[in-house]
Amino acid sequence: MKASKPTRVSGTDDRVTFDHLPRILSSLQRDVNELKVFIVEGNKIPLISDEWLDIKGLCSYHPNHPSSKTVYHWVHINRIPYHKDGKHIRFKRSEIDEWLSGGYHRTEEELLDDTVDILNSKWKGLI
Repeated sequence: MKASKPTRVSGTDDRVTFDHLPRILSSLQRDVNELKVFIVEGNKIPLISDEWLDIKGLCSYHPNHPSSKTVYHWVHINRIPYHKDGKHIRFKRSEIDEWLSGGYHRTEEELLDDTVDILNSKWKGLI
């Protein structure tokens, strides 16, 4: 087997040797991780394109892997974002991701304030 000729590091006159590989790999890994953070979190660009899921696709995509009966129940009570085309129910992956990450639950005080606002709007401020 023929030994390969050492290649030059871009922008320097140093030759890359076996001893340099751990430092170079570490640097590359750090750069890749920074790029991932910039692309995914910094720009909010999803790595996976926005695709449509059917019931089975949603069941396998959801972290808890719910049954299709559970998903139909969520659709029935409008708990999950969905799109209906005739009798077909579809889900957008981006909407499901947003729904899954929105695990915030309002406090009782916030719920009470919202209730008062709704009643005031219906009863013309009598509450």
